[in-house]
Amino acid sequence: MTLEERITRLEDIEAIRSLQAKYQRCLDTRDFNGLSDCFAEDVVSSYGNGRMSYNGREAVLSFLRKAMTLKMPSSHLIHGGEIDVKDVSNASAKWYLEDYLLHRKYKVKLHGAAIYDVDYVKREGCWLIKSIGYKRCYEYVELRGIVNMLTLGKTTFLDALKAKKKSGR
Repeated sequence: MTLEERITRLEDIEAIRSLQAKYQRCLDTRDFNGLSDCFAEDVVSSYGNGRMSYNGREAVLSFLRKAMTLKMPSSHLIHGGEIDVKDVSNASAKWYLEDYLLHRKYKVKLHGAAIYDVDYVKREGCWLIKSIGYKRCYEYVELRGIVNMLTLGKTTFLDALKAKKKSGR
């Protein structure tokens, strides 16, 4: 590879790393407009070991809007990032995921780990998620009783929930 090709490859890797971080942030803050910007129009998803698969940006976003409500704070932490830039417009990556979900209504706490498999496509100079899915390594679910009440400090999640209640949505 020439020096220019190597620099371009490193810039692509950093852009993909940034895109994946944006996806995780938008998912946890329920920024569905920002999340939409992460996906190619023809994105394919396969969440939960393939049990929840959707084709197309609107179908994937519709699922995420229903699944990731303000009543369920979450944290999706990615680590590593084995990014393989295949050519000037295609790449793939494996990411280690550690996630926490707190379902306030049912008093359930989920902690898990998974491996994300993600394919990326570069369109009009921007990297986008072409396909995304994960396979679980483990999932731990804890039912919370009266003694283990969920308490939340000042968080972005609570601010969004309060704003939603004030607006009546």
